[in-house]
Amino acid sequence: MTENHLLAEVRDKVLYVTFNRPEKHNALSQQLLSDLKGLFENHSMNESLVAAVLTGSGRKTFAAGGDLRELSKIRTESAAREMSYNSKSALNSIRTFPLPVIAALNGNTFGGAAELAVACDFRIADSHAKIGFVQGRLALSTAWGGGADLFQLVGRSNGLNLLLTGKMLSSSEALEIGLVDLVVSAEGELKYSVEEFLMPLRNQHAHVIRTFKELADAKRRGDSTSELNELETKLFVNNWVNDAHWEAAEKVLPTRK
Repeated sequence: MTENHLLAEVRDKVLYVTFNRPEKHNALSQQLLSDLKGLFENHSMNESLVAAVLTGSGRKTFAAGGDLRELSKIRTESAAREMSYNSKSALNSIRTFPLPVIAALNGNTFGGAAELAVACDFRIADSHAKIGFVQGRLALSTAWGGGADLFQLVGRSNGLNLLLTGKMLSSSEALEIGLVDLVVSAEGELKYSVEEFLMPLRNQHAHVIRTFKELADAKRRGDSTSELNELETKLFVNNWVNDAHWEAAEKVLPTRK
């Protein structure tokens, strides 16, 4: 990976990914996003994993959005469209990852980084972190799929308000509207809270986690109720005949005398 701008390791059934450009406030360059896409695609078939965690290096910034110096060179419609498609494709690798992805917001999360955060399944924020869809301040709109994610997450009214105002929410304000799922009250406790969040996932069967994520992804992409019900039945049957189900059932079924 280019200049180690993206660090990754698998530990205790979890993929940990860190944006490692602290001198650039962990700005999301096109190369970093391309590497991120490849990383998630490569690990999507790892059946030993139960989750993935994304965070930024340092304590000030989760990620600062797109790399402005790099983006300032994009001046034509075709180049802008290509950048949008490529970046959206990178975030889609997170959206469609077959396991839960947790964004550990260790600091400020603005612009494209906010779009990346809402592409994840869960967001755990440090108490000092702020999150803002500030694209409008640059006379821009969302480009990486974050607008649709935001509306799904916090509703039309809250989402539109955040986009129109470019307001940078404190972590507690973000929690109030459902933009984040958990705020860590004590400084420096983010990683411990993430590990606590992961504990029940580590105790669950990986194939069952994939089942629930597949069902959630179907809802996210707008499948109809009948399609969701059909998928649910299919997944249930697959799990019912799995040996893991019967091993668990034997522990609770009454023994015959």
